This record gives sequence, C-alpha cells and structure tokens, in this order.
Amino acid sequence: MGKNRRKYTRQISMPARRLGKHPNAKIYRFRRIVFTIAVLLTLGFIAKTVLGFFSAEYVSLELSGNMHYTDLQIYDVLGKKLQNIVTDSEEQTAAYLRENLRYIKDAYVTKHVMKRMLTIEVTEREPFALLRIDTTDDRNYSFFLVDNEGHVLKRIDKGVASPSISEQFREMAVLKVINDTPAKVGTAVRTSEVAIGLKILKTALRLERHLARQIKHIDLNDSRKIKLRLNNFRGTVWLAGDAIESGLHHVALFLKHHNTHRPELLSVESEPEHLYLDVRYEDTVYLGGLAARK
Repeated sequence: MGKNRRKYTRQISMPARRLGKHPNAKIYRFRRIVFTIAVLLTLGFIAKTVLGFFSAEYVSLELSGNMHYTDLQIYDVLGKKLQNIVTDSEEQTAAYLRENLRYIKDAYVTKHVMKRMLTIEVTEREPFALLRIDTTDDRNYSFFLVDNEGHVLKRIDKGVASPSISEQFREMAVLKVINDTPAKVGTAVRTSEVAIGLKILKTALRLERHLARQIKHIDLNDSRKIKLRLNNFRGTVWLAGDAIESGLHHVALFLKHHNTHRPELLSVESEPEHLYLDVRYEDTVYLGGLAARK
C-alpha cells in the first residue's frame, strides 16, 4: 500500500513550468504580444507604401482599341479609380469604364503591379443607325444615334440629323417609331419596333449588302406593314416583320431584274405614295400604284 501511494504521489507532482508558474512566463507572453504588434504594424506600413506607390500620379496607362476616345479622355474619366488600383479588381475598373463612357461596349483590364502599369483593351460601340422617335400626337420628335444593339450613343439635333444638311449622317438609315417615352443616352432601347428595325438592317447587311446601302428610312409603326424607303426606288416597299429575310431577298431580286431589263418601269412619274412594292408574302411580289400619274 505504501509503495502504491508513493507512485500516485509522483504522478500528481508536476513541474512548476508546466503549470505556468515559471517566473519568466509573463515575460515570454509579453514578448509574443510585442512581436505580433510589430509584425502587424510592419505589414500595415508596407501596404500603405504600396498603395501610395501606385497612386494615379505614378501609374502609367496603356490603351488599345480606343478610336472614339483619346487616351487622355479615358485617363481623366478613371480619375480616382486609379488611386485604388491595388484594392479594386479588374472587373470593377472595367464596369466603371462601361458605365461612364457610353461608346465603350466592353473593357479588359490588366494590372502590372511591379511595372506600375494599367493595361486596358476596349471595344467601342459603332454608330449604326439614326432612331427617330415621334410622340403619339405627332407634334414632336427626337433623333438619337444608336449602335447595332439599340444602345443610345447620343441625342442628335434635328437640324443636324437631316440628311440634306449633314454629311456625317447621310449614309445612315433612319428608324422611325412612335413612343411618348424618349430614349435615354447610355442605355439600350428595349422595344419590339426598334428590335425589328435593327434586324432588318443587319439581315440586309448579311444577305443583301447592295440593298442594305440603299435603305434610307424604315417606318416601324406597323409590324404587319413595315414601310421601307430606298435610294434607288421612288415608291415604298412593304415588308412584314415575320418575313424579313424572304422579303429583302425578293426586293433585291426585283430591283436587279428591272434595273437590268425594264428600267423604264421604275422611272414612271407617279407620286411616291402611290407607288409601292409589296413583298410581305412568301411567293408573291406586288407592284402597285402605277396608274396614279401626274
């Protein structure tokens, strides 16, 4: 029994250091705290130095793909965003460019930290057509410059938008719609009429490029009877919104045939509103209004 008692006594007898009662334990703990604080302060100083090192005045900008905007314009718009080149992600910078420069469709941003360089590859929106929006009371209208997705690039002065005045817009087709809500610059017009008009122009460019260059006006207020005005046809072309591809094909064939074999048929001196070419049907083309002469 005595022997067992001595063994038990040895098991519960532990060194003072393991119980945390060593006289230097507080000193060790204090040193650890001081070391941790020093590391944190050092990291904070380094981070602050790096952020200051990459402030806007030290960052060089390398741009590509920009045609409408100069390097200086894009640099100025970025402004304070360059101050946060390290903390802001590339996606944030690209989104900022798209939101603040309406001609920029997309941007790819790359940061070169060691070189102190910001590389930006931009894709700009290209002017595609003029959009004319009339009010329902037919008392007012506005012109807007849009790209091939209906994104409004800018508002156009009515006088400047007139093809007879402005050389800049002379070759652009005009899409006419009726809507009391004006388009907003920097956003896309999400209406079925505008979507159909853009589809007509893009389909013509893809399948009938020669015809696409002749389209000067598209009235989209009735999808069952879309009215096209062409440079090489005195009258109006009637097109259905659900038969765009076949309709444009028929128009191209009709004009090619008659310009080659019977050009006098299209030179009849009738009023334009009385002369029409109806291509709304799949297998039939109607030419009407020839009896209405001056």
